[in-house]
Amino acid sequence: MSMDKLPLYGHPIYIATHVYQRRKHHKKRINKKWLKRYGTWEINMMPHNQVMMMDNGVIWMTKRTWEQLKEQIDGK
Repeated sequence: MSMDKLPLYGHPIYIATHVYQRRKHHKKRINKKWLKRYGTWEINMMPHNQVMMMDNGVIWMTKRTWEQLKEQIDGK
């Protein structure tokens, strides 16, 4: 999961995504080359437009939801 801490009114926001490598090799040297060649893809861990607030004040949301929220905050 991506642990990008983005503050919103004092509450940290975590972007709920997981980055996977498209192809993996068991040798580190070859795996680095495959990472460069084939790249990665990102999986959302929760549906879009859904926000979760934890008991400790941490807010979880997807990247697209964060961008929509940021547009609304900056637009006002």
